[in-house]
Amino acid sequence: MEITILKDIIINMVLITFPILIYFVLLIYKDNMTKNYNNLLFNITLVTSLYLCLRFGTVYLNNKILLFCNIPIVISYIKKKHNLAIILSILNIMYCYSMGNNIFIIVIIKYISYLTLFIIANKKKITTNSFILSTAVVQGFFLSFEYFFLEAHSKINDVIILLILVFIYYFITFFIVYIFRVIDKVQDLNKTIKVLEKDKKIKDGLFKLTHEIKNPLAVCKGYLEMIDLNKPQKAEKYIKIMTEEIDRSLNIMTDFIQFNKIKIKKERLCINLLIKDVYKSLMIVAKPKKIKITYNELAKDIYIDGDYDRLKQVLINLMKNSMESITTNGKINIILNDAINYVEISIEDNGIGMSEETLSKMKEMFFTTKDNGTGLGVALSNEIIEAHGGNINYISKINEGTTAKIRLPK
Repeated sequence: MEITILKDIIINMVLITFPILIYFVLLIYKDNMTKNYNNLLFNITLVTSLYLCLRFGTVYLNNKILLFCNIPIVISYIKKKHNLAIILSILNIMYCYSMGNNIFIIVIIKYISYLTLFIIANKKKITTNSFILSTAVVQGFFLSFEYFFLEAHSKINDVIILLILVFIYYFITFFIVYIFRVIDKVQDLNKTIKVLEKDKKIKDGLFKLTHEIKNPLAVCKGYLEMIDLNKPQKAEKYIKIMTEEIDRSLNIMTDFIQFNKIKIKKERLCINLLIKDVYKSLMIVAKPKKIKITYNELAKDIYIDGDYDRLKQVLINLMKNSMESITTNGKINIILNDAINYVEISIEDNGIGMSEETLSKMKEMFFTTKDNGTGLGVALSNEIIEAHGGNINYISKINEGTTAKIRLPK
């Protein structure tokens, strides 16, 4: 008998803790979990624990006594989820009634006692450990009452087993509470790490911004010192250069501000229409440079959820980069591929291409190979595409051209 009870206890422990451990793992590996999603997952976890315990967790001593299935209810009260606790209590009562158990009225009184303990604990600010101990005492009282009500002929051995069960109930409840405390600590740690990573990115960005603005200011300072008002031609030349450097500084700051304020407003949009719009806009620019742009328009329309203006900004930026890389006999091909789960837009050019070293630094802030570039265009485009759940990959070889592949989910 004792061995059977021990097996039943172990089974109940597994049934109760298994969904909670899954919840623990999901919280650790899920990066951007909202509060509503977290609450929903928590509710599903405790309901699952209760269901498994009711469905498979019988105790040899008496399979109609509700013992370990009370743990999700206590956990709900501890986590201040009294509505969930009441719902779980009702489910337990309904189960007890459906099994033809004539003590369901006693079970109702027990769960009312749990709710009363919760209200008192909130008012008196009782610690979690004290609340668990109080519920264990209440549980022990009702457990013995239920058992002896059902079993008229009871032995001292049964009383000892009941006391052991109550102690195990207390231990398991405390263990699960400890798991939730660890979960809370892990969540706080993840939040702290994200804040530190964000601060590091901001510091790195400000450092690079300072460095990039410092250079044109130094140039302006140098030319100011060289200006001789008695030589108006040279002064005019210097002023023109200083104006260009100031414009470059303003562009850097504008791009940096835009980079840190990326907001995506997703709507249903047609990719074909978007590419046509970009194609028509850039044809005017490409014609004087004698660059031929081709686009393989698909017969059917392709729709995705995205920000039309932001995606247009990315495509124009990539197309302009292609145009600027072309020296002679310019060709740019826009290729649209429609897959099952994603759409891929490829922009191919026959420009000067890039080395492997340049490719590895392409997405870094302020990295540029252009004389008047800010180094934020590619990084900004990458951020926009990632905000859509997609990615940009670059394939390039020196003197053979570059291909930018944008992949967006449907």
